Amino acid sequence: MSMTLQELQSALSIVQEELQQVRQRLRELEEVVSIERDGESARHVRLRCTDLTLHSAYSTESVALHLGEKSGAGFLHLHYPLEPQVAAELSFQNDGEPQLTMRGRDGSSRAEIFVQEDCGWMAVLSKDGRPGALMRAQDDGGSVAVLQADGQARAVLIHGGNEETQTDREVLPVSTNLIFADGQGNATLKLRADAGGGMLTAGVAGQSDAIALVARADGPALLMHAPDESHSISLMAMSGVAEVCVHENKVPGQGTQSSLMAGEFGSSLTLRGIGGQKAVDLSALDVASSLTLHDGKGEMKVMLAHHFGSHSAMTLQGMTEEDGIRIIASEEVSSMEVMSPADPETKILTAVTTEKPVCIVQKQHRPIVMLGEGDLGGMICAYGPDKENAGIASISGGSVSGSLVLATVDGTAQLTLDATDHGGRLLINNDLGFQRVAMGVYEEAGGLHLNNTGSIGIQAIATPKGGIVTVSDHDGRPIATLPESDGEDTGDWGRLPDSF
Repeated sequence: MSMTLQELQSALSIVQEELQQVRQRLRELEEVVSIERDGESARHVRLRCTDLTLHSAYSTESVALHLGEKSGAGFLHLHYPLEPQVAAELSFQNDGEPQLTMRGRDGSSRAEIFVQEDCGWMAVLSKDGRPGALMRAQDDGGSVAVLQADGQARAVLIHGGNEETQTDREVLPVSTNLIFADGQGNATLKLRADAGGGMLTAGVAGQSDAIALVARADGPALLMHAPDESHSISLMAMSGVAEVCVHENKVPGQGTQSSLMAGEFGSSLTLRGIGGQKAVDLSALDVASSLTLHDGKGEMKVMLAHHFGSHSAMTLQGMTEEDGIRIIASEEVSSMEVMSPADPETKILTAVTTEKPVCIVQKQHRPIVMLGEGDLGGMICAYGPDKENAGIASISGGSVSGSLVLATVDGTAQLTLDATDHGGRLLINNDLGFQRVAMGVYEEAGGLHLNNTGSIGIQAIATPKGGIVTVSDHDGRPIATLPESDGEDTGDWGRLPDSF
């Protein structure tokens, strides 16, 4: 059904009226929100209002942020999440100074930041509203005070002073002070720092100088005394030398004492016994460092030293003046000697060179046993007690197995027990070292060979076909065999090779 002209005019009139209302509303919104573009086509949006409330997306009844004005001054409230209570408030005091207050969920203040006399202040409080700490700034510095439950200060940090401000007696320099007090307000610890250095004092009732620490241009010092002043500690550092001394009594040098010193000469640590005598000394000089231990009379009994670029050494003494143990380590050799308390020449000497190790047991200048390294491995040698006719027994490694050699004083071997590639071997020589008896194993055979002046005299051989005994003449030619040869070929088993 088509509309009449009258109905169409009526509908158009209604639309025009609603459009006029929208335009009026837009003009009002443009007074609050303005959108502009600058010369670079960047869009700028400005919002102007008298009150702004931000609600939670999950609860329209709870306020997250409230921004407004009161008596011409703005304020900002931040609320706890989904709670009506204000958590933080930024506002102005009655005198027009800014203030930031943070509140607990009970509505009472927990922290405040404000301005007084053109200086900043900050106070923190407990949940019961009691003051906890106060921080403030002042024209020449500032201070921080930690308070106890009744409001008295237990610790105060103060910085201030003015070189141009002076009293009747002295100029008050710029300084920083930290003071700790007990529950009654009595100062028990003081720290001070100024242009001249720093100072710390600590004490108890009746002894104000229990601890004194001072640092000045000529050097720092620390003094500590026991309550009855029976023991003390002194520390000093000056140009060229520094010292730490722990001692009996208030003045050092009268009883037990420990001193640590360092200076241009080097450094040292000295310990003294009950009678004041030196007991331990540890020194580091320009050429060596050393450690010495002393007996009750102050005599040195133990010495450990290192000579720079040369060697290290250690010496131990028993109740006598003779050394009992000496140890030396250098670039070429490391050695240790253990000496008899009655005879220093009866000792055990162990040494390791850059190539080989050796150990010698010596009695009255003569070696008794030696352990070392030979051409084919480790070696042990035992010597007889007679200087002129001493025998030598040696055990050494080998390419196949170990070797045992019994020799005379000049090293001539008379008995050798060793091995070949096929088994064990025993060689017996005469006093000149020439072989006279040989017994051993070759492949699947075992044999015994007796000779005279180099020619084989008798051979006893066990072969796969049985035993064979051969007797030769003085030229080494066989003259008889047992069993007698039946003409069969015995192969290589008739005579063992020279390598046997």
